[in-house]
Amino acid sequence: MIGAKGDRARIPALLLATLALLFAAADAFAETPPSLTAAYVAVAAGIDSEARRPVGEADSFPAGHVVVYCYSRITGAVAPLEITHVWYRGGRVMARVPLAVRSGNWRTWSSKTMLPGWTGDWQVKVLDPDGAVLASRDFRIEAPAAADVPATEGEVEEAAAPEADAADVEP
Repeated sequence: MIGAKGDRARIPALLLATLALLFAAADAFAETPPSLTAAYVAVAAGIDSEARRPVGEADSFPAGHVVVYCYSRITGAVAPLEITHVWYRGGRVMARVPLAVRSGNWRTWSSKTMLPGWTGDWQVKVLDPDGAVLASRDFRIEAPAAADVPATEGEVEEAAAPEADAADVEP
């Protein structure tokens, strides 16, 4: 019979135990929210803007290649947020590019214009909104070969002189 003093004392404990079981069951069935990941990151010579894909992926680019792109496909965002591409040359930050992520599967990219003397080892890090590294890619800008280095003014005149002489010779 309910109403006995001992039974009434057990009701709050039974209610608490029932609620605890319900919360535990709800947690077990709830979907774990996806974590933010850089599902694909590439360094490339270009971007096909219609297909929204990198073109000319590489880990080395010749000297004189003017622009290098970092492409990122970010998955798991549950609300709009911002990631950052950080470009490094020889361990020194050369650029920080904030990029919007507006869905759970978002493609975005940044680019860096390379100046002629910026050869050597480079890296791009993809950072989450808290600054944690989601991914990184290393690449190299090759130094120009000796034949690719422009001649000095004196060398240009010297090289041109034999051609001028050959043109003056009568057949």
